[in-house]
Amino acid sequence: MNASTCEVAVVTRDPEFYYEIIKHLKKMRVKYLVLDPNQPIPSNIKIILTTRKEKRKIKFPKVISGKVEEVIDQYKKICRKEFNEIIVGIDPGSKPGIAVLGDGRLLELKRLSSPENIVEYLRELFSKMYAEKKRIKVGRGGGTYKLRIINTLRREFNIDIEEVDESGTTPQAKKKREKDIIAAMFIAVKKGKIIEEKIEITPTKGEIKEIQKKSRIISKNFTISKKLAEKVAKGEIRLEEAIELVKKKKDKNELSSSK
Repeated sequence: MNASTCEVAVVTRDPEFYYEIIKHLKKMRVKYLVLDPNQPIPSNIKIILTTRKEKRKIKFPKVISGKVEEVIDQYKKICRKEFNEIIVGIDPGSKPGIAVLGDGRLLELKRLSSPENIVEYLRELFSKMYAEKKRIKVGRGGGTYKLRIINTLRREFNIDIEEVDESGTTPQAKKKREKDIIAAMFIAVKKGKIIEEKIEITPTKGEIKEIQKKSRIISKNFTISKKLAEKVAKGEIRLEEAIELVKKKKDKNELSSSK
């Protein structure tokens, strides 16, 4: 079943199931309809997601039921798109542009809010799109951002990373957002060279401070140390992981002081 035909309805009265399943669907950018078990099911619906208990009340050809994680896993298997090759083009920068090609066809264009969001984005992408071959191409520009992105991708994915010389393909767009996205598309279609050498990064004081600032904004409370910020800048650890380490250390200290 093709993903484009997987119109989904969440049919439940279970508040916990509803909350969790909707959270997953939104994260996956899946459009859905919410129905009560007694409501009629529209003709455009192809799949129903529900609890195991409520499944008995639903008369429909394709119903996925169970715990939230089981339902989502089954949904992905049924609805994910399949390609021979997926190519991801990345225009590196503080807000990287992303272009995704499936067998040469443009599937997605996006601009992420930070380099740290690339891993989560690609994990979600690869969970809903399957391909025998995956390629990631990164533009030659972008300075430290490029190096950080490459190191992070190497650590998180077993996929060759290619560097693309995008010179001579300056996007003709007025807005920075559009330029980054169009640049990513050029990078995706151009021939790249697999990066084999180890990449060493020496982040500047300004870059470290910027990462610490981001940690405060994302966590709404915690500022990671300069040492952790340097690891993030080098692509050795994701910002979310660094924040989690700070939280755990704080919780541990509070627990010790309360004894």
